[in-house]
Amino acid sequence: MVSRKFKRIKVRVKTPIAKTGNGAIAGGKTNNFLLIENGKEGKKYLVKGIRGLVSHAMMNRAKEKGVEVCHSSDKEKTQKGENLLPEGFHPRADCYPENECIQHRLMGSIHKPSKIKFEPVIIVSVRAKGTNEGAQKVQLATETRTALMQGSKRSIQDFGDKYFAGEFTFVIELNEELTKEELGYLLQAILYTPELGLGGSINNGSGRLELQEIILQEVIRTRTIGKNGKVVQEEKERSLWKELADAMEAW
Repeated sequence: MVSRKFKRIKVRVKTPIAKTGNGAIAGGKTNNFLLIENGKEGKKYLVKGIRGLVSHAMMNRAKEKGVEVCHSSDKEKTQKGENLLPEGFHPRADCYPENECIQHRLMGSIHKPSKIKFEPVIIVSVRAKGTNEGAQKVQLATETRTALMQGSKRSIQDFGDKYFAGEFTFVIELNEELTKEELGYLLQAILYTPELGLGGSINNGSGRLELQEIILQEVIRTRTIGKNGKVVQEEKERSLWKELADAMEAW
């Protein structure tokens, strides 16, 4: 038997309506939040990178508190000399290693691994047939529209907007022990994510996000080889509520 002990944050959220990004994608990073379309083509539609959503929420919280942190861009100016960075930010990883900011300590860069790992989130229709390992079921809908050529009824483009609604959970695994300040910064960023919204058409009323539950856990994960060589995995969870509460007060 082998075992590993680590901590993770589970976040249960709900959206009354959200929209995917533009068009189908062939693949996607595993830390992206993907909508799987269970049709004949098995298309996947990008909704929003959970890591990117939390990272931008971190930046907003830091700016509100007057703390300078890394920006998502590693460039300060364009080729024309136009400033890319809002006030209160420095280029990504520009602080490392002499004066590393809290954003870089958590999220890392090409110079240093991240302290946290975002588990992939996959959602499917509640009407989906068969089993999709690890998938979470929500309501899906498609609004099909047709663009017509000016002055005629000839179609020049057919397209459909994909929407979804329901509850899902995303998980952030802590690769190493965080300080109270780092954990508090991460938790407050998660609390800020509804202000940013999820997916596309946010300005048109889509992308609403409601936080339902945030849990900090200690997990002991074990694997062993059972009868006939079958691998058996088990997890024991312990709530770390006091540690979560203390961290919220630390940043």
